[in-house]
Amino acid sequence: MPCITFIVPIYNMERLLPRALRSLRAQTLTDFEAILINDGSKDGSAALCVQAAAEDARFRFIDQPNGGVAAARNAGLDAARGEYIFFLDPDDWVEPDAAEVLYHTVRDADADCVEFGMFYDICDENGKLLHSETDHYTFSGVYRGEPFKEHFDKMASSYLAANKMYRRAFLEQHHLRFPPHQLGEDGMFFVAFYRQNPGCLVVLEKPLYHYVIARRGSLSNRYHPERLEDNFYLSDAVWDTVAAWGLLDSPMHRAKANYCTIRDLMMGIKNLGCSPLSLAEQTAWLRSALQKPRVRTAVRSTPLHAMQSRNDRVKLLLLKLRLYRTVLMLSGVNQRKNT
Repeated sequence: MPCITFIVPIYNMERLLPRALRSLRAQTLTDFEAILINDGSKDGSAALCVQAAAEDARFRFIDQPNGGVAAARNAGLDAARGEYIFFLDPDDWVEPDAAEVLYHTVRDADADCVEFGMFYDICDENGKLLHSETDHYTFSGVYRGEPFKEHFDKMASSYLAANKMYRRAFLEQHHLRFPPHQLGEDGMFFVAFYRQNPGCLVVLEKPLYHYVIARRGSLSNRYHPERLEDNFYLSDAVWDTVAAWGLLDSPMHRAKANYCTIRDLMMGIKNLGCSPLSLAEQTAWLRSALQKPRVRTAVRSTPLHAMQSRNDRVKLLLLKLRLYRTVLMLSGVNQRKNT
C-alpha cells in the first residue's frame, strides 16, 4: 500500500500540468501513487498523462468523458490504494517535502486529517508569478477527542480540498465522495467529512502547497443560473451538521453557521454580478433570498469584522442598511473588473 495517493483531476491543462507533475516527481518521500484523471480534455493533457504513466510506474492514468471535477476526483477515490489521500489541482504544485512532512505528521499522530499552510501565488494572465503570499493560522497542533466540534469556529468554513490530507480508510468507512456541484463541491465534501466527527486533527502552519491565482476564467467568475434556485446548499449542510450534533443552542456554533450563510449570500450576489439579468431582476432575487429567516438573521447578527475582505465588509454593511441595489451595482462593477 502506498503511503499517499495524489488525486489529480485534469481538464484542458496542457500548459500548466507539467509543473504539477514535476513537483510530484521531486517528492522526497518516494512511496506514493499519483492518479491522473483526464476529464474529457480537448487539448494535449491526455497525452501528457499517458507519457507520465509510461515513464514512472507510480503514475496511473484514468481517461473518462467530461463530468466535472467532482466526478474526476471520485474516480480517483474509487481507484486509490494509498493510506492517505491528497488532492492536487493540475494548475497548482507542491513543495518537494510535502508528502514526507505530511505523512510523518499524520502517522506520528495517528490522525484522520491534517490541514496545512499554503502559498497563494498571484500570477498574471500568462502564468508569470507576480508575488506570493502565505496564509496565517490562528492555531496549530494536534487535536483529539472531538476537534471539529470543539474548534468549529476555526475549522467549519475551511472549504478547500487542496490544503488537507485525509485518511483513506475513514473516507471509505463513511462512503464519502464529492457531490455533483459545479461550485462548492470542496466545501460539501469537507462538511460531510467533519460531520462524521473524526477523532484526530492535525493543523500545520508550514506552507506546502502552491495555490495559483490566475483564474479569471474560473468557475467562480462565471454565471451559474442553477444557483438562482439553490444558492444556500453549502451553508445548509453546515447547519444540518450543527443540528445533527445537537449544538443548535451553542452560541459559537450558531455564529459560525451564520457566517457560512453570509458566505453563500455573497456568492449569490457575485453570481448575479456575472449574470445577464437586469438590475430589477437581480434585486428581486436578493430580496427573496433575504426573506428566508436564516439569511435575514445571519445578515443582522454577523459582525462586519467577521468578513475576510474589505469588499465583503462593505457589502455586508450595505445589506444591513438594506441598500440592496447599491450592493448589486458594486458587485457588478467588481465582476466587470475580473473579466
